[in-house]
Amino acid sequence: MATGVVESRQDETLFHIVTAMADNTTRLFQIIEFLASSEDGVSLRAMARELHISAASAYRALNSLKAIGYVCQHPQDAKYQLTLKICWVSAQVLDRIQLRQIAHRFLQQLTAETNETTHLAILDGAEFVYIDKVDNAQAMRMRSRVGQRGHLHCTAVGKSLLAFLPEAELDEVFRRIPFQRLTQHTLTDAARFREQLREIRQLGYAVDDEENEIGIRCLGAPVFDHTGQPAAALSISGWTISMTHARIPELAPRLRQTCQGISQELGFSGSGPCTQNRHLVPQVTAGGAQGEEGS
Repeated sequence: MATGVVESRQDETLFHIVTAMADNTTRLFQIIEFLASSEDGVSLRAMARELHISAASAYRALNSLKAIGYVCQHPQDAKYQLTLKICWVSAQVLDRIQLRQIAHRFLQQLTAETNETTHLAILDGAEFVYIDKVDNAQAMRMRSRVGQRGHLHCTAVGKSLLAFLPEAELDEVFRRIPFQRLTQHTLTDAARFREQLREIRQLGYAVDDEENEIGIRCLGAPVFDHTGQPAAALSISGWTISMTHARIPELAPRLRQTCQGISQELGFSGSGPCTQNRHLVPQVTAGGAQGEEGS
């Protein structure tokens, strides 16, 4: 058989597989939306009829959703209904949207004051994810982008997120950190990193001193939610030519003050299980943070 014919058939087979996968995904979301719009449980036949799909297809899709906990089946009448797990997913999305909306103007103000790039990040498993970024006016921009994931052990936002976690949660995340060396400055010893996190908790902020990327220096600090748990971390990032060591004493209090402002708008009262150190939560007044000049 000619090579061109074989390749053509392989391409056709791959096309059918991809199409089938797309159809299945579409069907799953159609079923989720249909169940969400139904006040009571829905029978298999009624769903298949309303969605114009076969009963067999509806049954397979429902079984898949049951297996991962998004659908349950009433034992009395065998009708299907969404579980509260779908509410959990919705809540996560809404929380992130609210956090970003509240924090964005704070990032804009901090970038305007420092002329450095600011980031907002959240913990996601054993990594962090940027959910917002405000670039500075410098010619050389940061390559980071919203949605980008990153390491926890060698970044200012990562360290800030870890340092203020409850101990049990920190232990769980810690076991999954690979401690990969990215530069000659990256700390890869787990015991020493634990000690660094304790120091960060005392200071109220973290430093990435070219540990993730040569030429880049960052400061990070935590943002707390209404329960006193870390909801996110905020960073000031820049090239070492402008983000010098000499600027750290100037920028760190302003960063912490900004994080405090975001935390307050999230309902943080100034105390919680992760915020026992008073240095972490300076009182914000009309003139700025207590003991600090206003900007």
